[in-house]
Amino acid sequence: METPVAKRYYSSLQIGVATLIGGPLAGGYLASRDYALFGAPDKGRWTLVASAAAVVGLICIGSLLPKGAAQLLPLLIPIAYRIYAQYAFDPTIAQRRAQGWLQFSWWRIVGISLAFLAAILLLAVVALTIRLA
Repeated sequence: METPVAKRYYSSLQIGVATLIGGPLAGGYLASRDYALFGAPDKGRWTLVASAAAVVGLICIGSLLPKGAAQLLPLLIPIAYRIYAQYAFDPTIAQRRAQGWLQFSWWRIVGISLAFLAAILLLAVVALTIRLA
């Protein structure tokens, strides 16, 4: 007889930390996965679109702000994602936890976040290389 595999979720704190390490796309990816796991994949797709728009918007806003104010954006965005995730997922997570669901490991969160960070840095290097060529 097979033992059932516990279903897993990403906590709001994990989404906030992922956003801090890997940017809005990493946090948006984890939030979209939670939506998919909780049965709302359409909301997950919109979360990914909103996260991509957030990256573009933050680049534009950051270039217009004074240097001191622009340095606060990398700290404010993870806080905003965490607050959103608390609002969107914590009630559902409480229900799922009662059903035996478990939180994904922190190693997984860090790995996914670092992969998004590496991808963004690679894109930046390619963009600078093309621009300077």
